[in-house]
Amino acid sequence: MVIKRLKGSKFGTDRIARVVTGYALYEEGKGYIAFSSDRDEFGILAPYIPCGGKRALQSILDAGGFCSFDGMEYVQELGA
Repeated sequence: MVIKRLKGSKFGTDRIARVVTGYALYEEGKGYIAFSSDRDEFGILAPYIPCGGKRALQSILDAGGFCSFDGMEYVQELGA
């Protein structure tokens, strides 16, 4: 898992999308880590981007990752 910067990246469908900017955790071949409960009113799921930014994500990795993957899924950038 690596930390990737998102700048104006789109998630959703061709008809409706969310544009996000920030840092997120990325797993090669799978996509960005997202919490299933964070879907918006249109059902669009965007990656987990913490308020603490890159430092918060690095602290998660330094601690060995997440304790549980329940309620998490991978999400791909639109057009990827």
